[in-house]
Amino acid sequence: MNLMIVEDEVRLLNSLAYQIPWESHGIEVVALASDGLEAKSIFERKKPDIIIMDILMPEEDGLSLSGKMLKQTPDTRIIILSGHDDFQYAQKALEIGVFKYLLKPAGDEEIMNAVLEAAEATRKARETRHNFEALQSRWLDHLPRLRDGFLRNWVGGNYSDAEIHRLSRELSMAVHQRRPYCTAVSEVDPLLHTENRFTKTDMPLLHFSLYCIANELFGREGCFVFQDHDGATVVIFAASESESTGAFMQRTNQSMTQLVSIARECLKVTASAGIGLAGRMGSVSVSYKQARRALQERAVLGHEIVIPYREQSNVAYTFEFSDDLEKKLLIAVEIGERSESVAEIVSIFDKQMENLNTLYAFQEYRLYVQSLLIRVIHEQGWSVSDVLDEDSVYLQSPRGIQTKEQMQDWCQSMVGKIMSYAEAERKSGTHRLIKSILALIDQSLHEDITLHTAADRLYVNSSYLSRLFKKEMGKCFSDYVLERKMKKARELLQTGLKVSDAARSTGYLDTSYFIKLFRKFWGVTPGELKK
Repeated sequence: MNLMIVEDEVRLLNSLAYQIPWESHGIEVVALASDGLEAKSIFERKKPDIIIMDILMPEEDGLSLSGKMLKQTPDTRIIILSGHDDFQYAQKALEIGVFKYLLKPAGDEEIMNAVLEAAEATRKARETRHNFEALQSRWLDHLPRLRDGFLRNWVGGNYSDAEIHRLSRELSMAVHQRRPYCTAVSEVDPLLHTENRFTKTDMPLLHFSLYCIANELFGREGCFVFQDHDGATVVIFAASESESTGAFMQRTNQSMTQLVSIARECLKVTASAGIGLAGRMGSVSVSYKQARRALQERAVLGHEIVIPYREQSNVAYTFEFSDDLEKKLLIAVEIGERSESVAEIVSIFDKQMENLNTLYAFQEYRLYVQSLLIRVIHEQGWSVSDVLDEDSVYLQSPRGIQTKEQMQDWCQSMVGKIMSYAEAERKSGTHRLIKSILALIDQSLHEDITLHTAADRLYVNSSYLSRLFKKEMGKCFSDYVLERKMKKARELLQTGLKVSDAARSTGYLDTSYFIKLFRKFWGVTPGELKK
């Protein structure tokens, strides 16, 4: 702790400075002055913590000088050491904030105790101030997070009017009880599969970028800008004092239109916004829900749009289903004609979606498509997560598909994935199935085996078996069976077996018919072959 001594009597000045053991008590004498002018100059340079001050001095008296010093640095502790016991001096000293008033001749111990008391008072004051400043700094560091939490609870309807008023004041937020408020919600539009600059993993960054743009646009205008729990940018607009409701809503619409436009320019992606109705402070949560509902309308209205909330009657909306859509998709999966099937099925989806003119119809159709795809996948005995991969999340959370464009894009992708999975399954399973068919034919050469009997024994569709066999073997099923029978018959005849026995061993009860087929296949009759 630093000490300055001001005394015009040199002998007393030196005694105070050198006869008292200051250092052993943690006190350092940093300056000595013998008149008011010198004391003033040294004080401005040294800024001592404690001053022992005489009253009657050349140039300027101690009380006057003390008053000026305390105005400049109120934390300085001044101890008056005076030979005057006049009450008026003591009273004035207390009025200007002098720490202690001692009368000469005060003893060294009394002076030391006064200085130590002043040092302790200074130390406590500093600790209090520094702790307060530290707490204030921490408060300021956490203030943005506290404000965001307040705003999320406000739009969530978790506060009464009194709580909104109290908490907003505590957080230094200018919330006016009698002014109308309007809430707008904005999001980056869903990315389509054709988007090649960003992926789904970039969406949190895009949402944050949109929030930063909105905060820069509206943060200085007295609006409240934050991100809700889903990452959407929420803006709470406040009407000016004399602004009509119509003018206020028009200004809000223009502001959000500006945000959507700037988002496209800066982020190179589109964004949309929904706007709730205006209301008092306590109805902000209602306005937020309305804005959220309005934003969902982009499902039928398209991307890059600002949508004001409008009341809708919750009536049933119907659309025209294609009765044979599921059948076409199942046949396509079985046959495997990928390009033609995908194009035809997607065109059916697109045609159905043309009539989705309301949000309710869109939501109902979305559920219909999801259930259809699940049924088709389960019909094959496959797992939805295996077939659709990361896109299966849209079956668990339908809200992920929010627009017609995204629905069309998703339908095309999903049909393509189903067809690709079916093709991969066929390739992995073809060898096993064909091997089973060939083994069955070799085991049944003594029978009249047909395509239908083979399909029944292998538990597969006969048309599927026919197409698969021709695709893999390069010839139809009946031609392959005839070839195997004729080769088997030749082997039997060459071992000396009778023609009639060879016919029965290859599944022909009519010997003459067998001879006819044998001659047509080999160019000679069975008898000529034996000779």
